[in-house]
Amino acid sequence: MSEKRSVLIICRTAAGQMYLGVLLNRIWFSPVLAKTVEEGIRLAQKTIFSLVLFDCDIAESAIQSSINMLKNDPVLKTLPLVVFKTSDNPVSSESLLSQGCSAVLEKPLDLTLLYGVLQRLSGQPRSTPRVSVKIRVEILEGTPEPALTCTNLSEGGMYLRTLTPLPEGTTMHIKFTLPHDTQAIELVAKVVRTLPLAIQLEADPGMGLSFIDSTQDIQLRIRNFVEWEMTGDLEWNSGL
Repeated sequence: MSEKRSVLIICRTAAGQMYLGVLLNRIWFSPVLAKTVEEGIRLAQKTIFSLVLFDCDIAESAIQSSINMLKNDPVLKTLPLVVFKTSDNPVSSESLLSQGCSAVLEKPLDLTLLYGVLQRLSGQPRSTPRVSVKIRVEILEGTPEPALTCTNLSEGGMYLRTLTPLPEGTTMHIKFTLPHDTQAIELVAKVVRTLPLAIQLEADPGMGLSFIDSTQDIQLRIRNFVEWEMTGDLEWNSGL
């Protein structure tokens, strides 16, 4: 797996810092926390960041000056700036975008939307979050093995552990049930990545699948499961 990219998080509250720090780490970023813009600028002199995340639910008079400082700093001005705000924040999203912000997301944060924005702005290839999970997957058609174990899952695909991965481009009909669910999911998937034994010692040998006939209902069920697995134990009490 690729190295985590460092992200500067500027948030005045301890609750917000904890929430964003844990969440960013879980979706494969390396968060560095700052309480103020000034502190963030000092940290940028020591660390190379890929993104800046700024919780702008502060005094209205301080928002403009804070963004100006970020966009005028020699190091940070070239980085994508993602701003978080509540719907009742007096500063509009349009105003923030006109000041040079790359994206404005409203709280409470939608994990899938957040992930997609951060991945796009940082140049990461995956567009949806995935979680580590062990699920028995029945192979109804496409491989001689009757069942394999899924080790990670997203709404767009899964990774199956096997010593004999199939060639890329192979399609198969699979069936599985999400943990704590009762209704099975059946769909067709295509092998898009293979990892033979001993190529990477820290990773399970197997194959990555992309779902190619997933319905909106299936995508929503998997998305809800992934989001709960990632954020079910997190709560941003302050600033919601």
